[in-house]
Amino acid sequence: MLPVLTPKAGQPAATGRGDPGGAMVGTRVGPPAQRELDAQRELEAARELKLTCMSNLLATTEARVYFKDLQSRFLLISAGWIAAYAPGRDMAELIGKTDFDVFSDRHAAAAFADEQQVIRTGEPIVAKVERETYDGHAGGRAAGWVSTTKMPLRDARGHIIGTFGITRDVTARIRAEKGMVRQALKLRAQNERLRELDRLKDEFIGLVSHELRTPLVSVVGYVELLRDEGTDGPNADHFIEVIERGAQRLLRLVGDLLFLSRIQSEKVMAVEFRSADLVDICGYAVEEMRPEAQRKHIDLALTATAVPCFEADPTRIAQLLGNLIANALKFTPDGGRVEVRLGMEGDEAVLAVADNGIGIPAADRERIFERFFRTAAATQQVIPGTGLGLTITRAIVEAHNGTISVASEEGRGSTFTVRLPLRPLAAADAQLTPRRP
Repeated sequence: MLPVLTPKAGQPAATGRGDPGGAMVGTRVGPPAQRELDAQRELEAARELKLTCMSNLLATTEARVYFKDLQSRFLLISAGWIAAYAPGRDMAELIGKTDFDVFSDRHAAAAFADEQQVIRTGEPIVAKVERETYDGHAGGRAAGWVSTTKMPLRDARGHIIGTFGITRDVTARIRAEKGMVRQALKLRAQNERLRELDRLKDEFIGLVSHELRTPLVSVVGYVELLRDEGTDGPNADHFIEVIERGAQRLLRLVGDLLFLSRIQSEKVMAVEFRSADLVDICGYAVEEMRPEAQRKHIDLALTATAVPCFEADPTRIAQLLGNLIANALKFTPDGGRVEVRLGMEGDEAVLAVADNGIGIPAADRERIFERFFRTAAATQQVIPGTGLGLTITRAIVEAHNGTISVASEEGRGSTFTVRLPLRPLAAADAQLTPRRP
């Protein structure tokens, strides 16, 4: 039971019904000011607890979190943010400061603009992925990717009183995504290359079939004529010459196919280094191609300066030179000119084959040494060939640790230049007389 209060002598008894001289029986009522004060204390205690919890959380989390006021001054900062952007400093030192006290002006200005946009519009910036480009005062340029979210900071009445944000390091994710994109592009390029090779293979089969069929038809036809007229007939020598030319063409084609196949299967070309005389090799190659030049009324000339004998494979050097001269004759119109030049530059022998033929389109020059590749001009003008000669030529040059390049102007001719290091002769080879390939 609640206690009953008894009035002192001389005081009127309380009625409990609003008697102005008394008080309510059995109640204790504090002043209104005291109740308001207690409520404020409870509210402050709750706020203090929240702030303590938040401070402890921010002091231990690795997340990069910050809270700022309307002027973008720091209110609270997480340990993760400080470790990432202001190592060696503490929260108390940074409170009240801005990004301009921590970062470069460019970085701080960009961050300030984002935060003022959030304050002005009330709309958050969510998961904005950007490259960290700041230069911290501590020195060193950041190199990573982050995902940043910035939100309006509101009070209990919903008014915006600042901003808060969180930044996550997504460098590993971005690198992984870029790696996947690179891999996808690589696979796409490989697929396109495979499709191109498949197309070239089909084209090559057609070309080889044509290159085989043409001389075979000629050989068979002239064999029949020779059989009809006999070997004593007036045209016998001509028939035999045509048959031999067709047979040699077939041998060259088959030889090229076998040679290329061997290069690709063995990865490294087998060469037999011995003493080689380039002047002698050039003279032999030019004379070998002179009948074809005369047939097309092409002036085939050789300009050579003395080059000392050096270690090389004479057979392969003659083969590459023959390929270059044959190409020049093939793509030079009747009445044109082809010149073979031999000289020295430093410790290199320089071999050039120049013509005033149809030239090579700029778009085709980078691919001119690819196997099976034929220029647009060769295809349009139906110039015979398999697209193997220059591939083989480059392989021979590389086997000698040399280089090959082409300079060309469409409609004015081409010049192929081969540079070969003058490898010193071995002691045994130095006593040998150079052999004709």
